[in-house]
Amino acid sequence: MIYSELRSDTDLFNELEEAKRVFLVGCPLCANMSLYIQKAAEGSAMVTLTPTGYKAVFMIDEVSRLAHLLAGKGLDVDSWVGKPPAVGLCVLDERVRKKLSSKCQDFDTVITLCCDAGTKSVEGILTGKRVIAAMNARGLATGVSKSKMKIAKLYIDKKTVDIMRFTFDT
Repeated sequence: MIYSELRSDTDLFNELEEAKRVFLVGCPLCANMSLYIQKAAEGSAMVTLTPTGYKAVFMIDEVSRLAHLLAGKGLDVDSWVGKPPAVGLCVLDERVRKKLSSKCQDFDTVITLCCDAGTKSVEGILTGKRVIAAMNARGLATGVSKSKMKIAKLYIDKKTVDIMRFTFDT
């Protein structure tokens, strides 16, 4: 998976000086797993199964946290988080592309919580719209996934996580 890290709230807010209406878009796949690796207590649910489908626990929490902060700054905020395992922002099908385009049409700024490929994909869907990345890809990660209660809760054995950070020659 692509391992991504959140930008600081301060950096993100500095890019929002002209924004009035902000739409947050969260990826339930790699970005949710990245947040889980960074923030979760061992054995806590990364993804849960509910009557309406799977929920990306850590992405939903982070989108909610950020939406609350932005609303507190007087911005009009709405959000959408894809449902795992089918909706990674880097590989959206035509149905979801149309849904995302429709949801974002009345907003002047879109903030993506995903890897760089997901942000690029969203930029391609929302041409002419201001898109700001809230996360940056930092490397690749591997780990062993585990489940509880016949996949009602999915998590990663954090002792097995190996992060290979990107290095760039300058």
